[in-house]
Amino acid sequence: MQLGKTQTLKISEKNTSGWILTDDSGEKAFLPKIFVQDDKEVDDEIEVFVYQDDNKLKATTEIPLAEVGQFAVMSCVQSLPSGAFMDWGIIKDLFVPYKQQKSKIIEGKRYLVHLYVDEDLELITGTTKFKRNPQYQDLPFKQGDKVDLILMNESELGWNVVVNKEYIGLVYASDVFKKLYPLSEETGYIKAIREDGKIDVSLQPEGFENIDEFKQKILDKLNENYGLLYLSDKSSPEQIKEELHMSKKNFKKALGGLYKDKIVDILDDKIKLV
Repeated sequence: MQLGKTQTLKISEKNTSGWILTDDSGEKAFLPKIFVQDDKEVDDEIEVFVYQDDNKLKATTEIPLAEVGQFAVMSCVQSLPSGAFMDWGIIKDLFVPYKQQKSKIIEGKRYLVHLYVDEDLELITGTTKFKRNPQYQDLPFKQGDKVDLILMNESELGWNVVVNKEYIGLVYASDVFKKLYPLSEETGYIKAIREDGKIDVSLQPEGFENIDEFKQKILDKLNENYGLLYLSDKSSPEQIKEELHMSKKNFKKALGGLYKDKIVDILDDKIKLV
């Protein structure tokens, strides 16, 4: 039985309180009646999330915000001297012990939480203490891959981010072209996986194969401004960043493509739709 993971189990017994589920080894978990499905019978399989409650394995068909080994943004529903209880999307709240809190968790506020199994207690536990920019091996993505990001915090180098709920990476300040906020979600792209196992992330795709996205941004802005945009290939990176939220490099590539396609004219201080 994989504690803190979604898995497929077999229905071995039904009673008035719920169902007994088993895995291939015969280990059991209890699925309360509120989660049973009328179209299932004994020996059928069902996908559930397994957690621990009152020293017993229980199952739910609810989808948690995160599983063991992952990060998620959660709201605190109760804060006590011993720790805090977080809403992680299932019937039982997640406990973050006081010693696992980077700063005291306050009821009603949102926090980035990482899930792990406490080996001493064999309980799914949360922590807001995690290593910044850790080193990884055998990552499941490559340069250029599109990924989901959770923004952690801003540093001198840029923004620390969670990549696909499981990994910590960095968006360098030079790659930030819009206002960002902690705990918000963004789409990102793997910029580089360094030899030391650290992950560099960009908020924009790179290369000519991705230029259509930037061409569309320019066209959208032109349409908003009645066919005129007071930018050109001579504009400063700061002006382009403020107006279009893209780098000058990507702007020049996209602008060149639009000009070649005879969609825009490039003047000294502006561009306009043909």
